[in-house]
Amino acid sequence: MDKSGLKIAFLGDSLTEGITGASYFEILRQKLPQHELINYGKGGDTVISLYRRLHQIDMDPGLDLGFLWIGVNDVFVKTSWRFLLAKRLRGQPWAKNHTQFQEYYNSQLEFLLDRITHIFTLPPLLIGEDINNDWNKELTVLSKIIRALSDFYPNVEFVDLREAFISQLASKITSPYVSKSVYRVILDALFAKTPEKTEKKAAKRGLHFTIDGVHLNRAGAEKVADVLLEKVRSKLRFIDGDP
Repeated sequence: MDKSGLKIAFLGDSLTEGITGASYFEILRQKLPQHELINYGKGGDTVISLYRRLHQIDMDPGLDLGFLWIGVNDVFVKTSWRFLLAKRLRGQPWAKNHTQFQEYYNSQLEFLLDRITHIFTLPPLLIGEDINNDWNKELTVLSKIIRALSDFYPNVEFVDLREAFISQLASKITSPYVSKSVYRVILDALFAKTPEKTEKKAAKRGLHFTIDGVHLNRAGAEKVADVLLEKVRSKLRFIDGDP
């Protein structure tokens, strides 16, 4: 790795693509201008659809670092029949059970390890800011699967991004709001594009880090960016030989 100009890939769904809500990727790009950041995010991706899409992407050669953030849509799709229909129409199948999720995620890691020197894995974050709801309990299970798979590979590092959020949400009054309308998500993407508008929308719904229970507002995007930035800096310190 050349610390003067790392090539860093970001792979995931709409949270990585930066649509809807605020973009953690754009914040990172501003903070890491000396490095090449490549966004491979696509809205709606599941662990299966991302795996299939990876085989169609002409990925940049010589990628130093990668951040893999996928899995929330494999659970979010179950919150409403509208999302089930939208996934089928878009050709984005989701994992039907934990075994299938584990198999596709592991295959994804093996595919990426042939193309990226070091991979950071991130657990699916939130579905609603009530951390005790059934959807977030399911995300906890997927997070444990991702952690276990990551521990198997020496060049893969699990980043407990959820803990950074859950520890703060535990002390706050949280809203049960979760958007269950495809049209509402589309409207948020179209009309809540500025930090001011995302904050206003989140505040109206009683949300702290998201605009709709899933997609990030500015505070959420900054928190994600801070965690990922520290991971990049940790690799730079390693290149320098610092502890």
